[in-house]
Amino acid sequence: MSEKERLQLNLRLDGYRELYEAVKAEAARQNTSVNSFVINALKSSVGWQQEEPPSNQSPLSLEVILEAVESRLDNILDEKIQEKLGELAA
Repeated sequence: MSEKERLQLNLRLDGYRELYEAVKAEAARQNTSVNSFVINALKSSVGWQQEEPPSNQSPLSLEVILEAVESRLDNILDEKIQEKLGELAA
């Protein structure tokens, strides 16, 4: 694949919120983006060699930090919405 070629694979994870959250959390734990994490998972599934992380652990990238913050905020907002819906239903 040419470095300039951009391919996209859009996945629907309907009903798999826990999997979605686990993927984001594990990517952050591994100091990688969700995109890189999923690419490595797909490579592993088809028997291709995974990309090796750099041997010197660099600081978290801005993308990884933002994904982790977004994930946490999504969880907080979901909880707040559920609380308010419960209050309205009562």
